Amino acid sequence: MATPARIPRIKQTFKDWIKQQKWLTLIGLPILLAATYAGYYSIWGVLFVFWGIKSTMSGEVYLLEPINRTQNPILFWAISVMWVGFGIMYILADIYQ
Repeated sequence: MATPARIPRIKQTFKDWIKQQKWLTLIGLPILLAATYAGYYSIWGVLFVFWGIKSTMSGEVYLLEPINRTQNPILFWAISVMWVGFGIMYILADIYQ
């Protein structure tokens, strides 16, 4: 049981833990799971488009391993275009069932 002297330390540890969390990811995971369960794949499409745009801005893409734009430009652009293409495909699949 926590003694009164330990309570401030426990509170500080909890605050530090809260600050370290990736809240966007923690919120997004259940939304993605619920959307997949319900059969709405357009949210995955938005995520794929986001990944494609983010990779072109950062110059690095991840598909099993990091791919750098300057070291492997053909592979980088193939993966980035594929992600945006998949994203558009998923969005359109939900719109035009």
